[in-house]
Amino acid sequence: MESRMCAAKASALVVGSLMTLVAVSSARAETCGDEVACGCGDTVRGEAVLAADLSACPDDGLRIVDGAVLDCAGHVISGVGKGEGVLVDDAEGAEVRDCRITGFKVGVRIREGGSNVIAGNEITSNRRYGIELAVKTSGNLVEGNLVADSGDEGIHVGSGSDANQIVGNEIRGSEAENLYVLSSTGGFYSGNVLSGSGAAALYVKHSIDSLFEQNEIRDRVVHVRGHSRGNVFFQNRLDHARYVFEAYADDEHPAAVKGWTWPEDNLVREGQILDVETCFQFKGASANRAVDIVADGCKAMKESKKGSVKPSGNSVDLLQQ
Repeated sequence: MESRMCAAKASALVVGSLMTLVAVSSARAETCGDEVACGCGDTVRGEAVLAADLSACPDDGLRIVDGAVLDCAGHVISGVGKGEGVLVDDAEGAEVRDCRITGFKVGVRIREGGSNVIAGNEITSNRRYGIELAVKTSGNLVEGNLVADSGDEGIHVGSGSDANQIVGNEIRGSEAENLYVLSSTGGFYSGNVLSGSGAAALYVKHSIDSLFEQNEIRDRVVHVRGHSRGNVFFQNRLDHARYVFEAYADDEHPAAVKGWTWPEDNLVREGQILDVETCFQFKGASANRAVDIVADGCKAMKESKKGSVKPSGNSVDLLQQ
């Protein structure tokens, strides 16, 4: 009897120790990188190469600071629907590469700072955004990522997040927009493939002087709204999709011009629009031009009022194939 009691106590101690180790692992908030392995909730400094998956992180996956490099070497960082998979936190010159990030509120969030690189990752099935650029982060490069099955938007470029480069990504299956650009200036969006979104494939709102070039856009519209001016759409290919330029009344968003605003002085040049009835819709938009657009028999444009705003001065030049 005594030996059985001792064995039971020893077993309980082992189980308790294991539970303690699990609790410590899931609640870590330590520093990792270089020779120190990473766990859920850690802050990466220096260079960290993952040797194993980080599974079921209870809140954030990893936090990245100035100059840090996270190379997941193809490993998974997974969550339980909370926090950020990777939070690039007020960092300059950080990198996140070759990660498979899934199951968080946001897959990768770049918050403040700038000149960071998010490249070659698979960011799938996150509850809100796949990638978010927030709090006026600028000069970042988001390149060559797969962003799929986001619960809201695939990539969200937030207010005041200027001069970012979104290049060569595949963004698909978002519940709302695949690529959403809000109150941003001087962005560069090139070579992305956007497909299968629930709302617009590309949504540009209150954004200025940005270049959207050589993107492939399928099945949903390019929607340009509000105070969006001086943007250039060059050599994009739209399949089962059209351009919509639309006035918008915004009295709530703090970054917005109040009252009715409308897209003006935007240029669409070259590229293709295939398999739609009307290539361009102008709803209260003014002085937008489309030139040398290859189309396959669509009506060039349709104009209409939006609220109290009438369209004027829009022009479309199609090259019917």
